[in-house]
Amino acid sequence: EEAVFLRKKITLLRAFSLLIGSMVGSGIFISPKGVLKNSGSVGFSLVVWFTCGILSMFGALCYAELGTRITKSGGHYIYILETLGPLPSFLFLWAEFFAIRPANSAVVSLAFGRYMLEPFFAPCAAPVPAVKLVSLLGYYMVLTLNSWSVTWSARLQTALSVIKLLALALIIVPGMMLLAKGHTENFQDAFDRQSLVLDKLPLAFYAGMFAYSGWFQTSFVREELVRPERNIPLAVIVSVITVIVGYMLTNISYYTVLGTQDVLASPAVAASFVQRAFKSLISVVPVLVALSCFGTMNGGILTFSRS
Repeated sequence: EEAVFLRKKITLLRAFSLLIGSMVGSGIFISPKGVLKNSGSVGFSLVVWFTCGILSMFGALCYAELGTRITKSGGHYIYILETLGPLPSFLFLWAEFFAIRPANSAVVSLAFGRYMLEPFFAPCAAPVPAVKLVSLLGYYMVLTLNSWSVTWSARLQTALSVIKLLALALIIVPGMMLLAKGHTENFQDAFDRQSLVLDKLPLAFYAGMFAYSGWFQTSFVREELVRPERNIPLAVIVSVITVIVGYMLTNISYYTVLGTQDVLASPAVAASFVQRAFKSLISVVPVLVALSCFGTMNGGILTFSRS
């Protein structure tokens, strides 16, 4: 006869880890190529990255306000249901289940498999069947963990968020050191207007927004948050600002070490960066990137299962 409800197990730290773990995934390691290709130059690509971060902050603050007013879990679905009614919410959820989430999960899981196998097959590319097998294995591991325990999946998300920030730091630090030594040749004529094609600019924003996707994840676990009226805005503001700063510094490091042509020619920008910057960690950074993608998969399953 008692009411069924979700226990409040997600603290401020776990909410922060959930957002960081969901945003920092495969995007920052594969999207720089798409942003640069469609923006045309280094300077314009950095502007796109920063603008995408500001747009993500606006969206995250809107969802933070909705999360304090609508006290149900479910994210996009519950907000559409409360405002537009059952039919639009059903159509959105149908599209989310059959198109949006499967495609997003496939991209992240394949990036996980590709980077996980990178040290074992370098300098050759990993076989496609092996990448798919490892991707499926990682995805089902996360699915099993979330079905078993919310507490342990939240703890895993916190640990993987630390690993994500460490992976970004391993890219940012050597790039900033080279930049401080005067290696600025790749930033000469950064805003080349001749290479800017306006009709391709939306594709650059699409790639950038994909890298920032995940700022809405706390809305899916609204009922499980401890003190949501305080922790949702705090977690959103701190996490999005952290990601914006991290992404900007990471891209500057990419361009400092690799240059425009190298970024455009690389299938995996982070792996190419490691090969060029410091070969001693060539087997470590791809694994950290793979664990970063693993955390994105974990956060996605943790939140979307509440829809």
